[in-house]
Amino acid sequence: VNGVGIQSHLSADLPRGYAARAIRALASFGLPIHVSELDVSTRPTRFSLEPMSGPAALDSQARVVGEVVEAFMDLPPAQRYAFTVWGVRDEDSWLRRPPNAGDGADRPLLFDDAGRPKPAFQALAAGFRRA
Repeated sequence: VNGVGIQSHLSADLPRGYAARAIRALASFGLPIHVSELDVSTRPTRFSLEPMSGPAALDSQARVVGEVVEAFMDLPPAQRYAFTVWGVRDEDSWLRRPPNAGDGADRPLLFDDAGRPKPAFQALAAGFRRA
């Protein structure tokens, strides 16, 4: 084993600290870390049965993205192998196609349908700039 890939299909209602704890635990093996396939769904999950909508959903999504980037950037430089997002615009997301939800309601990516940056993009950029 030469590294750890973290397939990161997450949810905006992920409890605070959850992603950071997972990244720290995996980093304890001393191997390079690749955060891969990052997207953050705004649909309800096992953490919350309430639908997420409006600015609060986007703020929660940005919080999760920011936490993942911060935890990644807190790794020693030799362990920061790669960071990959799983698409660009919401309308292109696999979560919008059947059999997933297919109704167009999920907004899991960094840019909206029109290609405008969302708060999650700002969180990602801020996290990488602080390095």
